[in-house]
Amino acid sequence: MRRWFLGVAVGVAAFQIAAYPLPEDSTAQNGVMQHKTSHVGRYKVNGPALPQTGLHPNWQRGLQRRYTGAGIDATLYHYDSYPTGWNQAETDLTPATVGSASFGQITTLNVDGNVFAQPLLVSGFTMPDNSVHDVLIVATGHNTVYAYDAQNYSILWKRSLGTPQATNDVGCGDIQPEYGISSTPVIVRTAQNQAAIFVVSASEPAHLSFHTKIHKLDLGTGKDLVRAREIRPQGKLATGGKIHFDPQNQWNRASLQYHDGSIYMGVGSHCDNNAGQISGWMLRYDENLNLTSKFNTIKAQAGYELSSIWMAGYSPAIGPDGRVYAITGNGYYSATKGHLGYGESVLGFTPDLKIDSTFTPAEWQQLNNSDADFGSGGAMLIPKVDGQQAPAMILGSGKSGMVYLLNADNMGGLEGHGGAVLQKVQQGGCWCGAAYYRNSAGFGVVFYQGNSDNLHGYVVNTGATPSLSNTINGNAGGGFGGSFPVVSSNGQTAHTGVVWLIRRASTVQIEAYNAETLGTPLFRSNAGTWSNGSRAYLSPLVANGRVYVPAYQTVTVFGLTD
Repeated sequence: MRRWFLGVAVGVAAFQIAAYPLPEDSTAQNGVMQHKTSHVGRYKVNGPALPQTGLHPNWQRGLQRRYTGAGIDATLYHYDSYPTGWNQAETDLTPATVGSASFGQITTLNVDGNVFAQPLLVSGFTMPDNSVHDVLIVATGHNTVYAYDAQNYSILWKRSLGTPQATNDVGCGDIQPEYGISSTPVIVRTAQNQAAIFVVSASEPAHLSFHTKIHKLDLGTGKDLVRAREIRPQGKLATGGKIHFDPQNQWNRASLQYHDGSIYMGVGSHCDNNAGQISGWMLRYDENLNLTSKFNTIKAQAGYELSSIWMAGYSPAIGPDGRVYAITGNGYYSATKGHLGYGESVLGFTPDLKIDSTFTPAEWQQLNNSDADFGSGGAMLIPKVDGQQAPAMILGSGKSGMVYLLNADNMGGLEGHGGAVLQKVQQGGCWCGAAYYRNSAGFGVVFYQGNSDNLHGYVVNTGATPSLSNTINGNAGGGFGGSFPVVSSNGQTAHTGVVWLIRRASTVQIEAYNAETLGTPLFRSNAGTWSNGSRAYLSPLVANGRVYVPAYQTVTVFGLTD
């Protein structure tokens, strides 16, 4: 049976939801799952469904149900390096099944902290005792990595990576109550029984002693494969002096990315603290955790430096040629030689992190003045298609809500001074990212959802005049900052595409839409809470017939029961 590896490169049903009866109380023997009786939401006959609450009445059958397709390896944030967010190998979850009474919550995994990171999955992995499992990896803000059996959710192992940094000690209340693992790890699998998890943890082993380390863990045991390395890059400024990583005021929020033996990491800041002394960083490590390349986004002294790479948790984008892309936030901008600064910009790098191409909006100063980070959203490469006349394309958006469609091979610099935009599209403010899907007609579709806005689907014109055309829309407003949608489908087979997103609020909700039509959500459900309101910039994992929704001290699991 063919196994799909979705961690290296890309390669209309009627709406019906029944009101479920109340499930019985249940507690799993291993203490991982906690099942409680709770009232299920009621539904409108015409219009978006109100969110469900609680377990499906047949949740036990759901846990026993086996996936009918070939298992995948989801080893990267949003499945691939572009990152498209498209799982092209999902056979069981379709608009018809997700919109039926057979789909719902089947369990909740209880963990010890905020789950910023998207869960990851490796299928058919042989453990040290020769047992074979689909392994689900969950990493928390309390600095714990959990490995679960992805069928019954027994814990295979868990590993603490140290005492997390206390929010009060860090001095930034954006996240409560602590900072530990904040980015999605990457998994590199080399054999049936060999795989490594690369993960970054922030720790405070003693009061006001701050550390940030990159780890390489064995997927089979959770043990270190090599000694963890401290994150502490520094660089010389063209105007004299040095700039260095500050473990109290900086963190790795952008998800890790992997390409051709290298792990790429973006570094941001906490609350713009220490803005006159720190720089954003793009770092490259080899698989033995040696720092092989580095780039600081500030090259000259300035009163307000920063230029962080955080993207609300979205990962850097990497094309098939190994070029790396990221977007920076508020900070110093200058194109003058000897005084370079790369604030409010899309940065394109060679694989060894030499600047290759950049784009900066004309209004970069206004963005700085109004704290409207361009880099609050992620950059996504649009996969090329056969017969494409358009250049390679990349798009990104930030707090202003302006989506920029750019020539990824030559972004041109400052807008109006060489920086040419293929198209601008206005949407709601974006602490968000795009997803991509190719439908049965062969058209590429980009999905975006900005602040309090509906979900939009844009057909990609790959002809001589590249553009995005808004052709389908959802009718349920988004949460604060928008969302990070992902798409599941059985390749380009008609009527199999589903768009999934987490609606952000103090109560986290999962929503599912028909990828061909959007419109009314096929499914909505409460899926946990967040530790400090709407800053839950989270992304679900959809893999092997199940949906995983991270939240505060929980990962809620949804699936089919028949």
